[in-house]
Amino acid sequence: MKIRLPGIALILSVLSLVSFGQNKSKKAYELIYEDVQVLKKQILALQAQLEKNAAGIEAIKNQVREVQAQLKLLQADQANVQEGIRNVPSQYQFLLDKVEQVNLLLTKISEDLMAMRGGGPQPQLPAPETKAGAPPAAEKKKPEQKKEPQETGQKPPVPPTPSLSPQDTYNSAYTDYLKGNFELAVDGFKMYRENFPDSPLSDNALYWIGECFYSQRKFEEAIDQFNDLIMNYPQGDKIAAAYLKKGFALAELGKKEEAVVVFKLLTGKYPLAEESRIAQEKMKELSQKK
Repeated sequence: MKIRLPGIALILSVLSLVSFGQNKSKKAYELIYEDVQVLKKQILALQAQLEKNAAGIEAIKNQVREVQAQLKLLQADQANVQEGIRNVPSQYQFLLDKVEQVNLLLTKISEDLMAMRGGGPQPQLPAPETKAGAPPAAEKKKPEQKKEPQETGQKPPVPPTPSLSPQDTYNSAYTDYLKGNFELAVDGFKMYRENFPDSPLSDNALYWIGECFYSQRKFEEAIDQFNDLIMNYPQGDKIAAAYLKKGFALAELGKKEEAVVVFKLLTGKYPLAEESRIAQEKMKELSQKK
């Protein structure tokens, strides 16, 4: 039997179309498979990234807990600091007293060394009046009392007067200051400065004269003494305290701007001194009162 060529051609064309359709479907499946594999890889990468993020979040949580613990410690420390600040004024006065005692001891040692080296005796002072109610200023009237018997030709007997060393004179005046006998203390410190001008405590005596005036609310006189100390003893150990009390005296007189200037000068020259910290607190107080 003979097959015609047109029939054969038709059959071949049909077979080629079926084969082409199968190849096309196969390519589509392969593309989908490849896309699925890419998606799987992306999902795995996302999971890995999420795990890293979770670890980072946990680390941040730990850091936050540590910061909170440190914050609690800082709050406790701040409470302790505030409690310490409230106790500073009494501690400051206590330190001043201790410094004064050390200065007195150093003066005593210096005098003893001078005596051992043959420095000669120190000049002596007549003792201040110890009777109750008799002011030290009464000694200044002695020259007038001596003139009256000279006019009549009489010579009254001169009673022996005990002598005081520089340390005894200073101690006596400082004791009067501590007891609140400010006028006696002023006279005692002035006597000390007049008779022992080269003493290492001469500037301290000047400072305590200013403190006596300040305690008596004689603020102008106190400022004069503190200015004298600042001008004449720029290297003295009472300079910072003199600046501080001068500023306080100006504030008491209502001169707030001048007081602030003095406080700023103090904090600029002696930033680490305790007086500077007190001055800063006083400046804050003055600024709040405006």
